[in-house]
Amino acid sequence: MFVREAMNTSTQKHFSELKRARKMLAQAEKRISELDKLFTRLYEDNVSGKISDERFAMMSKSYEDEQSKLKQAVNEFTKFIETTEQKHTDVEQFLKIVRNRTELKELTPEIMHEFIEKIVVHAPDKSSGHRKQKIEIYFRFNVATATVVADSWEYDKKKKAA
Repeated sequence: MFVREAMNTSTQKHFSELKRARKMLAQAEKRISELDKLFTRLYEDNVSGKISDERFAMMSKSYEDEQSKLKQAVNEFTKFIETTEQKHTDVEQFLKIVRNRTELKELTPEIMHEFIEKIVVHAPDKSSGHRKQKIEIYFRFNVATATVVADSWEYDKKKKAA
């Protein structure tokens, strides 16, 4: 129940961010189109003599700067939208696997392959006088990552106590 509530809250937050990004993308694309039209009219006004060459240069520079910034924003919004949609798809695929495995009685290699993308075991660090080793677990679909540091000091204390 708690996991479901947390997922719903997270999903709602992502959807509101996605909606806002799509709205900002549409506004930026609309303004880019408007700037193209304004630049065309500005050019025609310059050619017909309605505005001076200096005024044309100043205004066209301003429009070009704004359009350049908007194009950069469009790229950023597009990347954000694609990334967010991919994350949502990944979470949905991961949840399908989880739903199929509601009650685990035993961790088999097949189950591990369903949930875990890769496990990275780093080289041991002995600089503190005892061995520490970092282990990273990457779950499938980029849903989560877990990092564990195995410390021989803790292991040796437990072993002596037993």
